[in-house]
Amino acid sequence: MGQRIATSSSAYLRQHSHQLVDWWPYGDEAFEQARLRDVPVMLSIGYAACHWCHVMSHESFDDPGIAGKLNDRFVAIKVDREEHPLVDDTYMMATQALTGSGGWPMTIFTLPDGRAFHAGTYYPREPRGKIPSFTQLLDAVHQAWEERREGLEEQADMLANHLAELGSRQGALLTLPSTSPVAEALAVASTHWITATKPEGGFTPAPKFPPSWALKTLWRTVMLNPERSAEGFNALATTIEAMLLGGLRDHLAGGFARYCVDEHWAVPHFEKMLYDNAGLLSLCARTAVFAEELAAQDTAESVRAAQLAQLSRQAALDTAQFLSAELLTGAEGEAHRALAASLDADSMRAGKSVEGAAYTFTREECAEALRRAGVELPAGLVRLAAVAEDPGYFHLSLTEAPANDQVEIWEAFKEQLRILRAARERPGRDEKIIAGWNGLAIEALAEAGELLADPWLGELAEQVATTLWEVHWDAQTRTLARVSFAGQQAAGNEGTLQDYAALALGFLALGQSPKRATWQERAGVLLERAASFLDPETGIPRDTVSLDARLSKQRANIAPVTVLDDAIPAAGALYAKAMARQALQSMADGSFDALGADRLEQAGKLSAHASALAGEAPTQVATALEVQAVLDATVHYVNFTGGSNAERVRLRALCRGLGIEARSAGEASKDVQSLQIQPCRLQLCNLPVTGVDAFLRMLRGQ
Repeated sequence: MGQRIATSSSAYLRQHSHQLVDWWPYGDEAFEQARLRDVPVMLSIGYAACHWCHVMSHESFDDPGIAGKLNDRFVAIKVDREEHPLVDDTYMMATQALTGSGGWPMTIFTLPDGRAFHAGTYYPREPRGKIPSFTQLLDAVHQAWEERREGLEEQADMLANHLAELGSRQGALLTLPSTSPVAEALAVASTHWITATKPEGGFTPAPKFPPSWALKTLWRTVMLNPERSAEGFNALATTIEAMLLGGLRDHLAGGFARYCVDEHWAVPHFEKMLYDNAGLLSLCARTAVFAEELAAQDTAESVRAAQLAQLSRQAALDTAQFLSAELLTGAEGEAHRALAASLDADSMRAGKSVEGAAYTFTREECAEALRRAGVELPAGLVRLAAVAEDPGYFHLSLTEAPANDQVEIWEAFKEQLRILRAARERPGRDEKIIAGWNGLAIEALAEAGELLADPWLGELAEQVATTLWEVHWDAQTRTLARVSFAGQQAAGNEGTLQDYAALALGFLALGQSPKRATWQERAGVLLERAASFLDPETGIPRDTVSLDARLSKQRANIAPVTVLDDAIPAAGALYAKAMARQALQSMADGSFDALGADRLEQAGKLSAHASALAGEAPTQVATALEVQAVLDATVHYVNFTGGSNAERVRLRALCRGLGIEARSAGEASKDVQSLQIQPCRLQLCNLPVTGVDAFLRMLRGQ
């Protein structure tokens, strides 16, 4: 039965190819089958690293009786949400509208034209409280289809109209007027983030997701507003310390899990996603530089800042190593290597699939690791957090950063646990390559290379970028494929605006590459195609140029628009950021022209809603707000001459973190005081200042 999905580019689909369910991939053929057979469609939407997707698969889709009912009464379609984000987004809106919540796996029943009439998430094998079993649900939907079809049609019609209204509201957010100056909007957002920070870190109760994009934007206030610097830093440090010391971080192999299930960041939901690690790598690298700057100042925060700088630098390097060791596809020496989408939450233990099995340990295993290492843990340094769904197993994290005399003990303990982990079955890897997620990672790696002065990071970024350009870009159709697998594009699946914008940003971040001009040119090609995503009448950035017939029906022909940041920044904000960055780069290079001026103006317009929403939804407009702040800044780029190598590296890192382009106009010298920095805004330049300290004081208005 699984022949249609057995060779799919999606690991999620391939995971179901052994089942007796007659699965169809998403597309015209499947819905046409439903029309010809006059049966409803059952859409099952999830992703490869999803724990509860695995649970429902084993409980229900492996069951021959359930497979028979699905095959007889429905057309069953399996959808990878990562391959088809617009399908996922559309039916997630429907699920939330009908049930008040959402999640994965998502279980949708639609008419043959794609309009949903019933939606939910995970359904168990047996009834649980008010939740019916999946079998009961199939029987109820079949009965309604046979006996009350007119009512289902009416419900589908009402839902489609409701989603159209929601979609219109999303687009309308981009046109919200704001009379607030950008500095005031950033101050309002910063106040929210500072006051919302919980003692245990984060802005919200559990589950605890990393607010990477908001924290990156908050750093601007810390670095550039002396009056808010101390309180802003302490709020930032509280959350970043919780993420880097706690269970979100894999202390043995690097990288971060998707989120933590508890208030204290102790136990993660164990899947590792590329986009999360890209965002956290970027945040850690920026934090390492900015915290080091604060540590050099004689303030009450200096000691904490120095510790945070060291912790963040190591976390950034560990995360980059994780990307290279665990997510980089192909073998060393192969021409095309890029970053896989995710690592699974589950792996096998004693013949059973267990969430977190690769990552957790018993107390006895920890004691044996200490014995083999020949060390004794300092009291209170390490936290072993119980995993509720896996009794007797614990997740390892730190309660505080190890002191100098504790580091060797901690490293020896970890090395023995790594040996133990290496003997276990590894979590599955979803090897599909997603253009936009790789774009975020390319940008993070390239910028981390500049921020941390580590050329290897930039080299890895460029290797991945080369693969994305050579495999995903079609020079004949001038389109970007969203997904590839085993070096081949997934046919008929053009990238979304998010893919184009994120990859363009990745290319623009390769500023230290000898081929910088080539990457700038390629970014321009991507942005040229991305311009066609703008609605010709309203100028609103749509997620896609055209929807397929089903999604158009479900949305009542209202184009999807992503305005608010989520786990990934909003597509429109990424597009604005890419246009702004390219325009400012061309300005710094002396090649600013009419196209650059147009893109700079568009970037301002497409991020202006951030000022209007900074008070109500600052975390959701954090990326757009950062774009506004960069455009509104007193300095867009600098030209510098002289100075020691160390001082020039410091200047470049500070500028990169603040979104300022830096260009050298002369060689380094032995005299630190000879570093001359000429600040420029738009096409006007001021008199130079001497040294980074003076430049930083100027940025702060001191």
